[in-house]
Amino acid sequence: MRDCVRVLVISGDPRMAEEVRQCVSESQPPAAVQWLRDAAVALARVGGGDIDALVIDPASTGAGCGGLGDLLERLREACERTQTIVVSGSGDWASDLRRIVATSLRHAESSGTRPALRQGRKPKTIGLLGAKGGVGTTTVALNMAVALAEKRAAVLAELGSGSDSLTLRVRTTAKSAPPPGAALDGLWSVKGIPGLRMALAQDMLSPETLTGALEAMGAEADYLVLDLGSAVTPLVRCALPRLDVLGVVVDLEMLSVECARRVVSAIGQPDVCPSGGIGVVVVNRASLACPIGVDEVQRLVGMPVLGAVPSAGDLCSAAQKARRPVVAFEPESLVARCLAQVALSFAELT
Repeated sequence: MRDCVRVLVISGDPRMAEEVRQCVSESQPPAAVQWLRDAAVALARVGGGDIDALVIDPASTGAGCGGLGDLLERLREACERTQTIVVSGSGDWASDLRRIVATSLRHAESSGTRPALRQGRKPKTIGLLGAKGGVGTTTVALNMAVALAEKRAAVLAELGSGSDSLTLRVRTTAKSAPPPGAALDGLWSVKGIPGLRMALAQDMLSPETLTGALEAMGAEADYLVLDLGSAVTPLVRCALPRLDVLGVVVDLEMLSVECARRVVSAIGQPDVCPSGGIGVVVVNRASLACPIGVDEVQRLVGMPVLGAVPSAGDLCSAAQKARRPVVAFEPESLVARCLAQVALSFAELT
């Protein structure tokens, strides 16, 4: 059961978010305020279904009358129950917001704010495969799992690495005890992220036992995210046909793009082809201008680019040092918002 109201502020000026925070600072139930500048990212965030109130400042977003009307319509389509306040159209937006906060949690618990559970609790299984080593596959997989865990239970499994690299990026706490005869030796909880559990590389056994392990993990989650590494090993080869969605992670270098083309060609074989869609995630790790753009990557690889992650080396290093995913370490940063958008794009892909 939720214990706070979630308020999303769409504004080009971060000071608007501070005004909203001050407005609801003493509200009961308490309110969590998130600020987004980009309306497209906000649409995806609202589509997750757990936003109770929207505060839109059209003057600072540059939305004219026509643009504002279109934005409001798309927001209503994303989630009909989210109440919206347009600052310039409200005589007293602060009072309106306090009223919404006071009633939203009760309404949320009675009507439901999160996406419906998957039928039979069969999880959506998403795999991330790197075009080559060092493109950021584990970073994308970890942040995707954390973003999805904000809405539903998620399990992240490390299949492509021989070492437990995830333990260098997050702090694990307790390990659950497996039921008798289970194929998986329990799942690790993650400090500060209650909706996420993990299976480390040391817990992955062999291709022969992988099906049972995936079933055991799937029984615990609505989303199952698999970090497949950067090589089609026997274990990865066994996992590929069981995926609902596959993401190929590539950086903006011609060598990486060529490797991605070969990966897509290799997994097109009937015995390893995923059952669902395939998309590309572009990670920009370069501090200087890149030789190719996202559109060129999409053309060369022959698959749609479902997300692009900007360069943020210092922030990613700081998050790794703190052993926290970027989407939890600095959730309002551009790179965190892009990673969250990637998660939503793959969650909706069929």
